[in-house]
Amino acid sequence: MKEVGGNKIFSLLNKSIGFILFIVCAWAIYQKVLHHPNLEAHGEAIQFQFKRITFSEWFLLVLLFCLNYANEALKWKILLAHWNPLSMLKSLKTVLVGQAFAFFTPVRSGDYVGRILFLETGHKWKGVAQLAWSNYAQLMITLTMGAFGMFFNLPFFPWLKWLGPPLVLIAYYIYFHPGQFKGWLQKMTALQIGIDVKIKLLLLSLLKYIIFMVQYIWAVKIFAIPVPLFELWIALSVMFLCLSIIPAISLTDLVIRGQLIVLLLATWNIDSLLLICVSTLIWAVNFLLPAIIGAFLLLNFRLKQ
Repeated sequence: MKEVGGNKIFSLLNKSIGFILFIVCAWAIYQKVLHHPNLEAHGEAIQFQFKRITFSEWFLLVLLFCLNYANEALKWKILLAHWNPLSMLKSLKTVLVGQAFAFFTPVRSGDYVGRILFLETGHKWKGVAQLAWSNYAQLMITLTMGAFGMFFNLPFFPWLKWLGPPLVLIAYYIYFHPGQFKGWLQKMTALQIGIDVKIKLLLLSLLKYIIFMVQYIWAVKIFAIPVPLFELWIALSVMFLCLSIIPAISLTDLVIRGQLIVLLLATWNIDSLLLICVSTLIWAVNFLLPAIIGAFLLLNFRLKQ
């Protein structure tokens, strides 16, 4: 009887867990957007600018969004290929669910939680380690591009530009280190991945970086902001670097993005409201939209017995 009762409880919990997680994520996302400082301060002006965006301009933004997350899903699929193979569609689903949790957690740490939900029970901790490799590869690309950008545009602490090159070299050495780690890094030995996988991760991370850049450049074009392409590329590379090392949730991330891009393009005397519109548009497409989709995908989540 106890076993039957336990099965009934598990069945009930299994049917409701997806809905519960959906409610939690949906409510958290709603609260973050509702109390967004940019939207509270400039809501009407941003809405006015957004209404001027044409269908073709929206279409390209959404197309780049799709390419971005297809790329991320491919990275996740490659990482899990040998021990927890996923179809491309399921990999994309887990990535989007990860975005739902990442949206309202510090340093986007919820991405780890969302992704491992769909892994087999014995593979969850290994999944965390694999995602860490993926994030590290993305960080290296960001660090490389940012270190280059700092030599051309660094309005604060100019001496920092000299730290970039050695940090990049150290980061790549650690990433490609094939030997056995010792001391406090010894646990990393068991979590190593193949050199071929590391190279694929780097190439896909570079592709993701380029997609992000193109999205921003397109958004700047949409709002007709007069800034040369090279200057914009340099400013964005420094902004991405700063964002990668500043702990934040998606809400404060947008505020920081807006302030950084205004600071980095200050010499061009651009209307700060237009730059805030650019940051808000990219944030809505790259973070808010996938978080909403991921929250709805949670409705199909079931526990594994």
